[in-house]
Amino acid sequence: MSKDKLTAIGQALYGTQWQSDLARALNIDSRRVRQWLNDERGLPDWLEGELNRLLTDKITLCQSLLDIAKQQTNQ
Repeated sequence: MSKDKLTAIGQALYGTQWQSDLARALNIDSRRVRQWLNDERGLPDWLEGELNRLLTDKITLCQSLLDIAKQQTNQ
């Protein structure tokens, strides 16, 4: 995984405050995310799997909300 991919996923999930929000979702200190981005620490092996899980959860939530909106429109 690259820092660019981490940034893109973080922004897609959490918008402009993505670093702090991502750290909270991963249950880590937000300084760790900044260390990854500043090449002070390497990206851990587990990160990509966790990001995939967070993306899947967000997609599922958005799809559920869309389904509810469609149901309300059809009533």
